[in-house]
Amino acid sequence: MIERLSDNGGMRYRFTPNRSISWPALVRVWLGLVLLTSIVVVGMSLAGAWLVIPFAGLELVAVGAGLWYTARQCSRQEVITFGPSRVRLEKGHEHREQQWDWARPSVRILLEEKRHPWLRERVCVCCNGEEVPLADFLNPRDSRALVTLLESQGFPVRRRSREMASTHF
Repeated sequence: MIERLSDNGGMRYRFTPNRSISWPALVRVWLGLVLLTSIVVVGMSLAGAWLVIPFAGLELVAVGAGLWYTARQCSRQEVITFGPSRVRLEKGHEHREQQWDWARPSVRILLEEKRHPWLRERVCVCCNGEEVPLADFLNPRDSRALVTLLESQGFPVRRRSREMASTHF
């Protein structure tokens, strides 16, 4: 998802993955699974199949870990700020974990073509020989909107095929 933020010194955008459920709602779904599994496990253990207890516990731990990991990945965000002379990219989860700051005239956009029709094109910000992937989590439609946004800011977009990318060192 692409969201424009207010900024006094230029244009600022936040990129986040699409999320269909919030963290509190996800916890409630997991607790519902715990309740349902507990009812089944109690019934089966009363019938003499007590061996289901550890496997049900392992299953709930695995499902909980998977839900937590997915929710963590969906909480990623990137913020790009286009100032009059600088471009700043910030990446992180709950707070800024990485940051790049470049002179605006030296910034280029690299667009790696998709390898398969279902995949999206990979967008990278390039400056002084450094390539930083931009919003890898966007869906194909949002990725095209991102390229349009970058072009509207006046950045040249260079296209590169994936075969060239794999041989580039």
